Amino acid sequence: MNLTEVRASRFGKGLFAVKKIPAHSVICKATGVRLDFNETLRLAERESHCLQIGADKYIYCQPPFLYSNHSCEPNCGVNADLELFTLRDIFSGEELLWDYSTSMFERHWTMQCNCGCKECRHVIRDFDLLPLQLQKKYLRMNIVFPFIKEMLSQRQYAKV
Repeated sequence: MNLTEVRASRFGKGLFAVKKIPAHSVICKATGVRLDFNETLRLAERESHCLQIGADKYIYCQPPFLYSNHSCEPNCGVNADLELFTLRDIFSGEELLWDYSTSMFERHWTMQCNCGCKECRHVIRDFDLLPLQLQKKYLRMNIVFPFIKEMLSQRQYAKV
């Protein structure tokens, strides 16, 4: 039996649990055609279907991952293997949400956020533009993409 289904969400379509899912469960993997930055720009409004996986590397996401939506208070994360996984127990009927900023470092794409959570940032931007405490929290949770960690590390060395 599948753990999730795609159905109507306040964000359009979303990925929802069809039964209780334990914390740290893998839900699905981001797969799709690999693109570079310029190729994503040619997608116009479908550019938002792309997931940044490197400084100039993207995936044009396929379902079901495509329907995983953003929240500033996520209940899921994406690991280094591009797997969407639960950060806590998820209840049946709950939408699976992750913080898009944990995969962004390009200074191009932003998104207005209406997630409605108490800590909503209202605009989704690159990881290094998050409040420092939130960056540290996400790094401890191991839900920041490896290329971002590398870019942050290089930036630290550049300051020395």
